[in-house]
Amino acid sequence: MSNLIRSELHALGLRKDPATFSHSVRVGLLAQAAARQLGMPEDEERMFTVACSFHDIGKLLVPRELLVKRLPLDERERERIREHPLLGVRLVRRLGWRDPRMIATVRSHHERWDGTGYPDGLSGESIPPWARLCAVFDSFDAMVQSRSYNRVKTMGEAADELRKQSGHQFDPASVELFFSIPEIAIEKIRRYR
Repeated sequence: MSNLIRSELHALGLRKDPATFSHSVRVGLLAQAAARQLGMPEDEERMFTVACSFHDIGKLLVPRELLVKRLPLDERERERIREHPLLGVRLVRRLGWRDPRMIATVRSHHERWDGTGYPDGLSGESIPPWARLCAVFDSFDAMVQSRSYNRVKTMGEAADELRKQSGHQFDPASVELFFSIPEIAIEKIRRYR
Protein backbone atom coordinates (compact mmCIF):
# COMPACT_ATOMS: atom_id res chain seq x y z
CA MET A 1 0.00 0.00 0.00
CA SER A 2 1.44 3.38 -0.93
CA ASN A 3 2.76 5.69 1.76
CA LEU A 4 0.43 8.44 0.51
CA ILE A 5 -2.67 6.28 1.09
CA ARG A 6 -1.38 5.21 4.49
CA SER A 7 -0.64 8.82 5.52
CA GLU A 8 -4.11 9.98 4.41
CA LEU A 9 -5.73 7.17 6.39
CA HIS A 10 -3.52 7.98 9.37
CA ALA A 11 -4.57 11.64 9.36
CA LEU A 12 -8.24 10.62 9.20
CA GLY A 13 -7.83 7.97 11.87
CA LEU A 14 -6.05 10.12 14.40
CA ARG A 15 -8.82 12.70 14.24
CA LYS A 16 -11.55 10.21 14.94
CA ASP A 17 -10.59 6.74 16.12
CA PRO A 18 -7.10 5.19 15.96
CA ALA A 19 -8.57 1.66 16.11
CA THR A 20 -10.63 2.33 12.98
CA PHE A 21 -7.50 3.70 11.27
CA SER A 22 -5.49 0.55 12.02
CA HIS A 23 -8.43 -1.63 10.98
CA SER A 24 -8.74 0.22 7.67
CA VAL A 25 -5.04 -0.20 6.90
CA ARG A 26 -5.22 -3.95 7.66
CA VAL A 27 -8.30 -4.37 5.46
CA GLY A 28 -6.43 -2.58 2.68
CA LEU A 29 -3.38 -4.80 3.14
CA LEU A 30 -5.59 -7.91 2.95
CA ALA A 31 -7.14 -6.50 -0.23
CA GLN A 32 -3.71 -5.93 -1.70
CA ALA A 33 -2.66 -9.51 -0.87
CA ALA A 34 -5.87 -10.86 -2.45
CA ALA A 35 -5.39 -8.69 -5.56
CA ARG A 36 -1.97 -10.22 -6.01
CA GLN A 37 -3.43 -13.72 -5.63
CA LEU A 38 -5.94 -12.80 -8.35
CA GLY A 39 -3.22 -11.35 -10.57
CA MET A 40 -5.01 -8.00 -10.89
CA PRO A 41 -3.27 -5.45 -13.11
CA GLU A 42 -1.33 -2.88 -11.07
CA ASP A 43 -3.80 0.00 -11.55
CA GLU A 44 -6.76 -2.22 -10.63
CA GLU A 45 -4.88 -3.55 -7.58
CA ARG A 46 -4.26 0.03 -6.46
CA MET A 47 -7.93 1.03 -6.85
CA PHE A 48 -9.14 -2.11 -5.08
CA THR A 49 -6.69 -1.57 -2.21
CA VAL A 50 -7.72 2.08 -1.84
CA ALA A 51 -11.44 1.21 -1.94
CA CYS A 52 -11.04 -1.42 0.78
CA SER A 53 -8.79 0.87 2.84
CA PHE A 54 -11.45 3.58 2.80
CA HIS A 55 -14.44 1.24 3.32
CA ASP A 56 -15.22 2.82 6.71
CA ILE A 57 -14.54 6.46 5.75
CA GLY A 58 -18.19 7.27 6.49
CA LYS A 59 -17.43 6.73 10.18
CA LEU A 60 -15.78 10.15 10.10
CA LEU A 61 -19.34 11.53 10.08
CA VAL A 62 -20.53 9.29 12.94
CA PRO A 63 -20.15 10.66 16.49
CA ARG A 64 -16.90 9.42 18.03
CA GLU A 65 -18.64 8.36 21.25
CA LEU A 66 -20.62 5.77 19.28
CA LEU A 67 -17.48 4.36 17.65
CA VAL A 68 -15.71 3.80 20.97
CA LYS A 69 -18.69 2.98 23.18
CA ARG A 70 -18.04 -0.07 25.38
CA LEU A 71 -21.65 -0.72 26.38
CA PRO A 72 -24.07 -2.28 23.88
CA LEU A 73 -25.52 0.18 21.40
CA ASP A 74 -29.25 0.87 21.53
CA GLU A 75 -31.32 0.60 18.34
CA ARG A 76 -31.02 4.30 17.47
CA GLU A 77 -27.24 4.17 17.92
CA ARG A 78 -26.98 1.03 15.77
CA GLU A 79 -28.97 2.76 13.03
CA ARG A 80 -26.63 5.76 13.23
CA ILE A 81 -23.57 3.49 12.80
CA ARG A 82 -25.30 1.70 9.90
CA GLU A 83 -25.44 5.02 8.04
CA HIS A 84 -21.66 4.97 7.55
CA PRO A 85 -21.64 3.26 4.12
CA LEU A 86 -23.94 5.93 2.64
CA LEU A 87 -22.04 8.69 4.42
CA GLY A 88 -18.85 7.18 3.02
CA VAL A 89 -20.20 7.36 -0.53
CA ARG A 90 -20.87 11.07 -0.02
CA LEU A 91 -17.31 11.61 1.20
CA VAL A 92 -15.54 9.65 -1.55
CA ARG A 93 -17.56 11.43 -4.22
CA ARG A 94 -16.41 14.73 -2.68
CA LEU A 95 -12.85 13.38 -2.89
CA GLY A 96 -13.39 12.95 -6.62
CA TRP A 97 -13.76 9.19 -6.83
CA ARG A 98 -15.30 8.19 -10.16
CA ASP A 99 -14.69 4.45 -10.48
CA PRO A 100 -18.04 2.73 -9.78
CA ARG A 101 -16.28 -0.36 -8.34
CA MET A 102 -14.57 1.77 -5.70
CA ILE A 103 -17.75 3.63 -4.76
CA ALA A 104 -19.73 0.36 -4.64
CA THR A 105 -17.13 -1.15 -2.28
CA VAL A 106 -17.66 1.67 0.23
CA ARG A 107 -21.45 1.49 -0.15
CA SER A 108 -21.93 -2.28 -0.12
CA HIS A 109 -19.30 -3.76 2.21
CA HIS A 110 -22.01 -4.58 4.80
CA GLU A 111 -24.31 -6.39 2.38
CA ARG A 112 -24.71 -10.09 3.09
CA TRP A 113 -24.84 -12.99 0.64
CA ASP A 114 -28.25 -14.00 2.06
CA GLY A 115 -29.72 -10.50 1.57
CA THR A 116 -29.94 -9.49 5.24
CA GLY A 117 -27.21 -6.83 5.11
CA TYR A 118 -27.34 -3.07 4.64
CA PRO A 119 -27.82 -0.43 3.30
CA ASP A 120 -29.69 -1.93 0.31
CA GLY A 121 -30.45 -5.54 1.27
CA LEU A 122 -28.58 -6.86 -1.77
CA SER A 123 -27.97 -10.60 -2.03
CA GLY A 124 -25.75 -13.03 -3.90
CA GLU A 125 -24.33 -11.94 -7.22
CA SER A 126 -26.14 -8.57 -7.00
CA ILE A 127 -23.56 -7.49 -4.40
CA PRO A 128 -20.66 -5.82 -6.22
CA PRO A 129 -17.64 -8.19 -6.40
CA TRP A 130 -15.14 -5.90 -4.68
CA ALA A 131 -17.62 -5.28 -1.85
CA ARG A 132 -18.05 -9.05 -1.38
CA LEU A 133 -14.30 -9.42 -0.94
CA CYS A 134 -14.04 -6.38 1.32
CA ALA A 135 -16.77 -7.83 3.56
CA VAL A 136 -14.63 -10.92 4.21
CA PHE A 137 -11.48 -8.89 4.97
CA ASP A 138 -13.45 -6.46 7.17
CA SER A 139 -15.10 -9.24 9.18
CA PHE A 140 -11.92 -11.27 9.57
CA ASP A 141 -10.02 -8.28 10.90
CA ALA A 142 -12.85 -7.30 13.26
CA MET A 143 -12.82 -10.84 14.69
CA VAL A 144 -9.07 -11.04 15.36
CA GLN A 145 -8.60 -7.55 16.82
CA SER A 146 -9.60 -6.10 20.16
CA ARG A 147 -12.68 -3.96 19.58
CA SER A 148 -15.11 -2.42 22.04
CA TYR A 149 -17.89 -4.75 20.88
CA ASN A 150 -16.32 -8.21 20.65
CA ARG A 151 -14.13 -10.88 22.18
CA VAL A 152 -10.93 -11.39 20.22
CA LYS A 153 -10.94 -14.65 18.28
CA THR A 154 -7.86 -16.66 17.42
CA MET A 155 -6.93 -16.92 13.75
CA GLY A 156 -8.35 -20.46 13.78
CA GLU A 157 -11.64 -19.38 15.35
CA ALA A 158 -11.97 -16.54 12.83
CA ALA A 159 -11.22 -18.93 9.95
CA ASP A 160 -13.88 -21.32 11.27
CA GLU A 161 -16.40 -18.46 11.44
CA LEU A 162 -15.66 -17.42 7.84
CA ARG A 163 -16.20 -21.01 6.70
CA LYS A 164 -19.41 -21.28 8.74
CA GLN A 165 -20.77 -18.03 7.25
CA SER A 166 -19.74 -18.88 3.68
CA GLY A 167 -22.93 -18.93 1.63
CA HIS A 168 -24.85 -17.07 4.37
CA GLN A 169 -23.06 -13.84 5.24
CA PHE A 170 -20.25 -14.18 2.70
CA ASP A 171 -19.79 -15.02 -0.96
CA PRO A 172 -18.24 -18.54 -0.97
CA ALA A 173 -15.76 -17.59 -3.72
CA SER A 174 -14.59 -14.58 -1.67
CA VAL A 175 -14.01 -16.80 1.36
CA GLU A 176 -12.05 -19.23 -0.82
CA LEU A 177 -9.92 -16.38 -2.15
CA PHE A 178 -9.21 -15.20 1.39
CA PHE A 179 -7.89 -18.66 2.26
CA SER A 180 -5.62 -18.59 -0.80
CA ILE A 181 -3.63 -15.74 0.80
CA PRO A 182 -0.57 -17.28 2.48
CA GLU A 183 -1.18 -17.67 6.21
CA ILE A 184 2.16 -16.02 7.01
CA ALA A 185 1.00 -12.90 5.12
CA ILE A 186 -2.33 -12.84 6.98
CA GLU A 187 -0.52 -13.18 10.32
CA LYS A 188 1.85 -10.33 9.45
CA ILE A 189 -1.09 -8.10 8.48
CA ARG A 190 -2.98 -9.08 11.66
CA ARG A 191 -0.09 -7.71 13.73
CA TYR A 192 -0.16 -4.26 12.09
CA ARG A 193 -1.00 -1.53 14.62
